[in-house]
Amino acid sequence: MPFRTALSGLNAASTELRVIAQNIANSNTVGYKKSRTEFADIFPASNLGTSSTTIGSGVKVSAVNQQFTQGNVNFTDNNLDLAISGQGFFIVNDNGVNNYTRAGNFGVDNQGYVTNTQSNRLQAYQADVNGNISGALGDLQLDTSDIAPQATNSIDMGLNLDASAAVPGSAAATTGYTIPATTILDFDRMTGTELDGSTFTMYDAYGIGRTVSMRYTPTAAANTWTVELREAGATVASATGNPIDFSSAVPSVSMSWDPDQTGPMSAISLTIDTSAITRNTTTGGGDTSANLGPTTSTITGSVQAAFSATDTTTYNNSTSINVFDSLGSPHLMTMYFRKETAPNTWAVYSTIDGTATGGVNPVTATFTSAGVLSTPSTAQTVTFSPGGGASAMSVALDLADISQYGSAFSVNSLDQNGYTTGRLSGIDVADTGIVTARFTNGQSRTLAQIALANFANTQGLRQLGNTQWAESFSSGAPLAAAPGSGSLGLVQSGAEEGSNVDLTEQLVSMITAQRNFQANAQVISTADTITQTIINIR
Repeated sequence: MPFRTALSGLNAASTELRVIAQNIANSNTVGYKKSRTEFADIFPASNLGTSSTTIGSGVKVSAVNQQFTQGNVNFTDNNLDLAISGQGFFIVNDNGVNNYTRAGNFGVDNQGYVTNTQSNRLQAYQADVNGNISGALGDLQLDTSDIAPQATNSIDMGLNLDASAAVPGSAAATTGYTIPATTILDFDRMTGTELDGSTFTMYDAYGIGRTVSMRYTPTAAANTWTVELREAGATVASATGNPIDFSSAVPSVSMSWDPDQTGPMSAISLTIDTSAITRNTTTGGGDTSANLGPTTSTITGSVQAAFSATDTTTYNNSTSINVFDSLGSPHLMTMYFRKETAPNTWAVYSTIDGTATGGVNPVTATFTSAGVLSTPSTAQTVTFSPGGGASAMSVALDLADISQYGSAFSVNSLDQNGYTTGRLSGIDVADTGIVTARFTNGQSRTLAQIALANFANTQGLRQLGNTQWAESFSSGAPLAAAPGSGSLGLVQSGAEEGSNVDLTEQLVSMITAQRNFQANAQVISTADTITQTIINIR
């Protein structure tokens, strides 16, 4: 009679129902992996094998295997909730023994260790003091201590200085002067015989003083003289239009003066009042003059005024940035940019808390005709003593990214490398498992890199409960590595991997298992009826 065969079917269906019930019960368990019941038939066999007419003896449960398919990723507002997208397991240490889990609902204990709900510590590759990840695997502990301050020792500037900006400090070019009545030219001086006056100072467009002199030369035409402006023995400007002509009223002469000749400075229109010049009509009377030059008080133009941080007319532009001393105290550093009288030259003055810095102050920056920085080629260091117990500061000003183009002054970047002390404000976990601490001073520090493990045969893992597994001979040894390397998946921070149980699928499987149970029960009932019939035979 098939009692035992049907009974094995009842036992198998009952086991499947228990597995289904387990799956349904854990449909909301974080990191849970559903199980599947697998069956095998039973055949009696001898040393010689089985007969071709042998009837099986029922069914048995050959295995209950977990299915490590990906569960849905559900987002949370906790950065330490972690989900694995892809293959791999988190490694958690349980009193010196490593277990493995897909449940990433982690928190922090009273010692700063990252733990799960069973107080098992999450394992990670440790970082050194410089934030470099080492190969040492250990407990992930969040360092909540304040980050020490760092004094500023470098400033990088990226800005443009306006090439068309005027030279500040009321620098003005000489545009005219008056020749006094004491200048008397001899009417019988031979043609082409130059008469040079003594030197005097004029100012170019940059306010630079130029030592020049006047030259008067009689022409072949009666009563006329040419006028030239000379510098360093060379003529730099000549009168245009009519020369000095004593036979007609010519009150002034005009010149176009280009102080730097082929340089970038524009030519200056110069008007010289010659109305007071007279001539000596006495034969052999000679030239009479105190200096044959202009009256000093009539020379227009001025030199560039000295720089003053409190006088905005003495510089073109300025910009400021906070720097920090060795104790983390902030100080306001201001840099002033002043176009100098020399072409393509700027001076960079600096103050900290309103006090002029020491060292190289000002820094002189020169540019090529294309607006590219020519000098300095290296960073220039300024110094400052902040007081209050802090060490003296040395700050290197890097001007490598400064340009001088014909557009408005603009600051593209201004960076310094110091910071004040900071407290822990948050933890970030990258998809590669890098754990970074953020501090209130804007700094960050790499703490560790979360490790993941994988196995050659995940279904060979031994279940421990609490959604954890242990390695076994069947699973093979764990292969630990960083997320995203090899076959390992990536880590999603602020998320949890939900159960991979599909309730619809489980309910359908439950109906199927129920029918299998009922069918096997019906076999037993039928066999019982047949047995009763046989017993009732008289």
